[in-house]
Amino acid sequence: MRRYFRVSNLLATAFALLPAGPSVAQTLADGLFSCLIGDAYLGDIRITGDQYAGPAHDGAFDASYPFQIDAGTIIWGGPLGGISLAGPVVSTILTDEGNDQIGFEIMIQSDSGSFQTVYCSPE
Repeated sequence: MRRYFRVSNLLATAFALLPAGPSVAQTLADGLFSCLIGDAYLGDIRITGDQYAGPAHDGAFDASYPFQIDAGTIIWGGPLGGISLAGPVVSTILTDEGNDQIGFEIMIQSDSGSFQTVYCSPE
């Protein structure tokens, strides 16, 4: 009997088996995070406490939604605007941006099954 696994399950297993890297803080500073996919600017996400808004291109943020951080992974409590339109969010992990700044990477999966990463850095 063959068993088939989704690519996302295999990726999650592979990431779990990787050796632990440098410790990344488990919080995000309040402020704006500029999000890019390649060279394309997708907008800013605003973090205030345990709430986020955006992404927004013009500083006109819509509603705020809750988020939480669990073991270096962000769990979004609402939509991510145009980022969500590019494909479902597979995972979001915190990243060390240097100089005591923390950013995050949002991995999305397109309809074709390929994966892309949106990089969000503090402004």
